[in-house]
Amino acid sequence: MKLFFEKTLLIVFLFLVFISCKKGCLDPNATNYNPKANKSNNELCEYDTLTQKQLILNTFHNFDNHQFLIDSIFYDDFGTMIQFNRASFYLGKNCLMNIDNICLDDTNKYILIQPETDFYDLGYLPTDYDNISIDFQVGVDSITNHHDPAVYQNDHPLSYQTPSMHWQMGANQGNWSYLFIVLEGKADLNNNGIFESGEIFVFHIGGDNFRGNSKIISSTLKDTLIDIESNGSLSSCYKFDVEINWASIIDNIDIKNDNFTHTMDNIPLATQLSENSNNLIIEY
Repeated sequence: MKLFFEKTLLIVFLFLVFISCKKGCLDPNATNYNPKANKSNNELCEYDTLTQKQLILNTFHNFDNHQFLIDSIFYDDFGTMIQFNRASFYLGKNCLMNIDNICLDDTNKYILIQPETDFYDLGYLPTDYDNISIDFQVGVDSITNHHDPAVYQNDHPLSYQTPSMHWQMGANQGNWSYLFIVLEGKADLNNNGIFESGEIFVFHIGGDNFRGNSKIISSTLKDTLIDIESNGSLSSCYKFDVEINWASIIDNIDIKNDNFTHTMDNIPLATQLSENSNNLIIEY
C-alpha cells in the first residue's frame, strides 16, 4: 500500500512538472494559438500570411533635435556635459486598436528598446487596416515582472540579457524585478570640460511602483519591405513609426548633483525618472 501511494505521488508530481513547463504559441493572432501554454515559445507560432502581415515598430532615436547615438556628447537641462554608454528600457504593448478605438489585440508583448536597434517585431496584423493606435507603457506589468527570465527562450526580450536587465534578489520571486530603465554614462561633474575618473551617472529603475503610465500612439501604417534580421533578406510588412526622445528621460534632472539611483536608494530621483519615461515615446 505504501509503495502504491509513493508511486501515485510520483506520477502526480511528474504530471504537474509536465504541464507547468508546457511550451506553446501565446499569440492569439496565430493559427496555432495555445492559451493553455504555460511557457512562452512564440517561435512556434504560425500565421496566415495571406490575411495577416507582420507589424514592425520602426523607431527614430533622438536627443531632442539631434540623433541619439551611444558615446555622443550631450548636455542636461543644467548645462552639464554627459555621454551615455548604456541606454535601454522595456516597452510593453498593452493593446492594439483600430481607428474606432476597438481593441484588436490585448495580449501583452514586451520589447527591449536600445538606440542601436531600429526595428522591433510587434506580431501580426490583419491586412485590411491602414490606421491603428497602440497603447504602450514603459516597464513590465506586476505579474510578468516577477517571472523567472529562464522561462523564456534565449532570444526573447524578457530572457536573461547581457548586461543584465533583471534584479534577482534572494529566493523569493516576489522580490525580483526587471530593470525597466537603465541609463549609464559619464558626466562632467566639475564643469572643467573633460570626463575624469569617477565622474559617472547610473540610473537603474525597477519595481512594480515605478512603471510608466499607459500612452496611446497613433500612426498610419506603411506597407514596405524591411530587412528585419539584417541579413539582406527583405520581408513585406507593416511599419509603425515612432520617435524615441532620450532627452525626455532626464528632463529637469541636475545630473551634476543627482546622478545615482538603484531605485530604492534614491526614491525621489527614481520617481522622477519613472514619470519622465511617460514622454520617452512620441508620435513621429
